[in-house]
Amino acid sequence: MEQLFLISFLVTAIFCIMKFMEAKFLEKEMKPLKYFVRDTLMVFMSSIVGAFIFFNLQGSLMDMMGVITDNKSLNLATTQIFTDAPGF
Repeated sequence: MEQLFLISFLVTAIFCIMKFMEAKFLEKEMKPLKYFVRDTLMVFMSSIVGAFIFFNLQGSLMDMMGVITDNKSLNLATTQIFTDAPGF
């Protein structure tokens, strides 16, 4: 959960810096603060939702990308091999 908020905070901070630089240097006029706050909140919420979806579907996204790219790799975290005598 901490990774989710850290990524969202970093994305939002970079967006704020870029938006401020755009208004100051490219447009040469500052917009009202409420527009910056609105855009920043929308970016923050969007990045939280995107990161949440990515972290929860990471395994199935990798499987889907493996099918698309024809990558024949096994998921070693879920593959179990028993090489010893059974414990029963």
